[in-house]
Amino acid sequence: MSQTERPAQLGWIGVGAMGCPMVLRLLAAGHRVTVWGRTRERLRPALEAGAREASSPADVAAASEATFLCVSDSAAVEELVFAPRGIAAGARAGTVLVDHSTIDPADTRRMGEDLRSRVAMEWVDAPVSGGPSGASAGTLAVFLGGFESSVDRVRPWIAAYAANVTHMGGPGAGQTTKCCNQLVVTTAIAIWTETLAFAQRCGLEPGRVVEALAGGWADSAIRRALAPGIAARDSGLPRLGYFLKDLGFASAAAREYGAALPVGDVVASLFRLAAEQSGTRANLNDVMELYATNSATIEPPSDPPLA
Repeated sequence: MSQTERPAQLGWIGVGAMGCPMVLRLLAAGHRVTVWGRTRERLRPALEAGAREASSPADVAAASEATFLCVSDSAAVEELVFAPRGIAAGARAGTVLVDHSTIDPADTRRMGEDLRSRVAMEWVDAPVSGGPSGASAGTLAVFLGGFESSVDRVRPWIAAYAANVTHMGGPGAGQTTKCCNQLVVTTAIAIWTETLAFAQRCGLEPGRVVEALAGGWADSAIRRALAPGIAARDSGLPRLGYFLKDLGFASAAAREYGAALPVGDVVASLFRLAAEQSGTRANLNDVMELYATNSATIEPPSDPPLA
């Protein structure tokens, strides 16, 4: 029986808004999944669907052919992997860690080398795009970085919740591809915000503009998913801190490789200004507020890095 057909014993840490629907799809595909989390209530849907709860990340790794992570940042990943009862403490040689978190490519390479040298566990960086709705529908895009043998092992399992799974290169290549994704996403968000503020100043109803541009060249997943909320000044829009974190990774990679990001730098400046004026809970609605108060003037970087 091939790996695509046989049930696998998998582990999962990070059963949140993204991780939960991904786990549910693995369970629906017939895989056995062991989960761990600090907040038991978040685990409940997975446990009710048949997942088994472990007492620590180490126990998850000890029970699993591959251990999946889907958490907030590099610090959270490092703690879960290398803490005294972390993944490395329970990992078996030859198993694989699949990190769906979005973190710094340089951190990924460093931690992957450390994990391999300690316990001979391979690291596949696998950031995703498509949001919770894409995870539920099984239509995520996943960008893989790592050695080909490890990528080939985990690809059939990832296919349970992803429609587009691409091996981008060696360790860290998946995270670098996520930087590319986020540069496009944040630039699209920024121009939609600016466009809708412009439309309102010109006497147009922003929501009607969002509807009018459907089907034309200005249409996109961002128009469908976020532009209606931006037009309505929805307080539940995504937090700016999430995007600033990812733009910071792109900026660091640009410095490392000598790439120029003049557009990305301006978008980051715009988002940073909105966050500074609105506090830690600032979201995309606060970018619209900059335009409403005529305070969205951004000075371009004086010396953008040149290739």
